[in-house]
Amino acid sequence: MNTGEHAPFDAALRDRHAEALEQLSPRVRAQLAQRRYAALRGQAQPRARRNGLRYAIAGFAAIGVLGLGLQLQPARIAPPTTPSTSVATVATAETRGDTLLDQDPEFYAWLASPDAQQLAME
Repeated sequence: MNTGEHAPFDAALRDRHAEALEQLSPRVRAQLAQRRYAALRGQAQPRARRNGLRYAIAGFAAIGVLGLGLQLQPARIAPPTTPSTSVATVATAETRGDTLLDQDPEFYAWLASPDAQQLAME
């Protein structure tokens, strides 16, 4: 590659860089100089930056553990009622004068059957 071809382009870029540096505040220039010096000496990144990455990784790990814990938690399903219990419920419903649907003991016996549970799972 011939460096002579790129000389005008390089000079223009250096001029733009110098103009941009003149527009920076003295505080920002000092910070940039400190960081450049630290980078040339081979020092590590600032501590706050490293801690931020650690906190992000810890947060993602906590979310993953929480999700896994919720996946492994057993489902909380009410135990199925037996026909004798549902008949007792119907008997109390008759004394209160509820609707016809509440008074049907066969309906409650069917609800406790494995067929109804299989249908509910579908």
